[in-house]
Amino acid sequence: MTSNKLRRQPLYEQIKQLLLRRIAEGEWQENASLPSEWELAEELSVSQGTVRKALTELVAEGVLYRQQGRGTFVAEAASDWGEARLQTIGTLSGRQESLMQELLGCWKSNAPEEVSELMGLRRLVPMIRVRQLWRLGGQPVALDDAYLPADRFEGLEARWLRQAGGVYAALQRRFGVRPKTVMEQMRISALNREDAQLLMVAADTPVLAVTRLSTSIEGDPVEWRMRYCLTQQVAYTQLRG
Repeated sequence: MTSNKLRRQPLYEQIKQLLLRRIAEGEWQENASLPSEWELAEELSVSQGTVRKALTELVAEGVLYRQQGRGTFVAEAASDWGEARLQTIGTLSGRQESLMQELLGCWKSNAPEEVSELMGLRRLVPMIRVRQLWRLGGQPVALDDAYLPADRFEGLEARWLRQAGGVYAALQRRFGVRPKTVMEQMRISALNREDAQLLMVAADTPVLAVTRLSTSIEGDPVEWRMRYCLTQQVAYTQLRG
């Protein structure tokens, strides 16, 4: 971010971006306590009110959380899986068995037309493509194919994803971006041969295809993700608040 752009921003927004960058650089890890508003105000040479406004926005965006009488803490990064559960068909309560995430690959690729159109990007724009496999009880149950703008996340690579434990955690820790799902669509699809092999089922097996579009808190598109989910034995259950 250039100094000219920073000068055009309100002061609280500059402080917010500075705190995001420090979180992304690892100065404060997940669930770590930030200095008090007074300490940050003194360190950054701004008013306590300016710091409070920046922190309040970061709390509203889910990057931070507050505990009464204890302070402000860094929130855990959102899960790549999302809020849905895989549960026994007909079951609406109870916890699912933990899903295990396996990174299959991370490389640069051009955006398919569907992806660039949904993300409002130019045709064939360079993207970072990430493939992930999800296992439940050791068995493959879902396959993710995600695309992220390469110019925004320059340097994002498999090593970072493994260290962070997923795409969303890497984006928050490395780039100060917490993805927010703004659209999900579901349809029935059939697997191609390669995807069927990864999910250990026959080619043309019908699956639930879940398309997800995520943006930054500011509304800039940051990820398009397609998930192929096996639902013969389990239901893909969306949770509502």
